[in-house]
Amino acid sequence: MKLQILFCLLCTCALSAQDLTPFLAPDLADGFDFPVGGADGSAGYKDLATRRWYKSWKVDEVVIDALALESHETWNGSGGGETDAGLPVHAMAAGTVTEVKDGEAWIEHRFLENGQPQCVLTGYAGIHQCDLKPGDTVKRRQRIAQIAPGKDGGHAQLTVTLRHCLFAEAATWPMSVSKFIRSHSRLLVPAKEERVVIAIKHSYQLYVCEKGQVKHTLPMALGQDGRQRKTTDGDNRTPVGEYRITQKSQGPFDGTYGAYLGAAWLRLNYPNTHDARIALMESRITQRQHDQIAAAAQRGAMSPRGTPLGDGVGIHGWISDWPDGHHHLTWGCLSLRKADLILLHDLVSKGTRVLIVP
Repeated sequence: MKLQILFCLLCTCALSAQDLTPFLAPDLADGFDFPVGGADGSAGYKDLATRRWYKSWKVDEVVIDALALESHETWNGSGGGETDAGLPVHAMAAGTVTEVKDGEAWIEHRFLENGQPQCVLTGYAGIHQCDLKPGDTVKRRQRIAQIAPGKDGGHAQLTVTLRHCLFAEAATWPMSVSKFIRSHSRLLVPAKEERVVIAIKHSYQLYVCEKGQVKHTLPMALGQDGRQRKTTDGDNRTPVGEYRITQKSQGPFDGTYGAYLGAAWLRLNYPNTHDARIALMESRITQRQHDQIAAAAQRGAMSPRGTPLGDGVGIHGWISDWPDGHHHLTWGCLSLRKADLILLHDLVSKGTRVLIVP
């Protein structure tokens, strides 16, 4: 856990208030596929180029090294022996080749995990007919090699390694290679989105981005303890992660605290799946609560109310505009000045992604 926190701090410190490159790079991986067989891990696979049908495969061995933030899986044809020799090997995701040597290749993949920049290396051992070289870029599911015949009396097999080299969030590690692929089949690439909102807490700035370009930069205020990551109902902290706008309303608002919402209210689907997964790991919620939150997040719907993690987090105004500077005003929400809030309200729609960065 200490190592994960260190990676997180390094990642945050490397990001200046103006540098959104880790979030808006167009070559971020949009998801991971299985390197052999069907992209979704299905057993049989027909290679359209050779018209050859490849038999199903299975995982022979799984090793997870939590200290090294690394996992390995050895795969072989279901019939054993040489049944998968010649099977095409595909890049699991878009990335850049870092190393190629006898029977082995390594590819670096950069992507966003719950709105936070991450980087992993994938290694493929037991291959041949690989024409890649360091510096080459590969696309998701690009054919990169074949599984080599066995050597020295051994049988053909592919060993796949997954190594975290930037930031491994507690909600995604430790994890086997297969589980990682299945849980990362679809990833957000903000540069390909029509519109996305990026809120960077340490700079107190909110950016409205369209197709990879920053269109608006708006000053924002945080929760009263907003620099910390929200974990519990009533902690006055501001969440960190990837969320969606699930509700839009314009003021004036009724109730005791209605005036503090200002001109508009944009509700986010906090808590999301990652918030729930971490809370379950730490025994702060039940399995049933986790499943309810995860199901709502998968639908892009409003999160269940009344869990120990809290709810009712969003973007709103304030009872009056605040001066320049760093402000901690709310009970955990992001707050904008009136004119900026109205601008944002008119630009975004339900379903718009909002990334909140430490």
